[in-house]
Amino acid sequence: MKKKENDLILISESLKAMAHPDRISILTLLGQKKEIKFSVNQICDKLKLNQPEVSRHLSILKNKGILLFERVGSHVYYSLNKNNLIFTCIENLLDGK
Repeated sequence: MKKKENDLILISESLKAMAHPDRISILTLLGQKKEIKFSVNQICDKLKLNQPEVSRHLSILKNKGILLFERVGSHVYYSLNKNNLIFTCIENLLDGK
């Protein structure tokens, strides 16, 4: 398979993983400029979602490489993986490229 075809498959799989209202809300929250990383509890509080639900959504996004995570003590902090191809693709679409 060619690189472009592989990229298209990766983008398609990433979009499928993102295609849930709660996951879009999580991505929007993590995309805010003032705070780069959020813990599961912070995400739950800000989005008014329960912890098991948020953890499940974060796991799906993390497994697709859309999110990065960092363990600090007993807390796990999540942030957007801006190096993921999906973000470059979305930026290009928004910029008309």
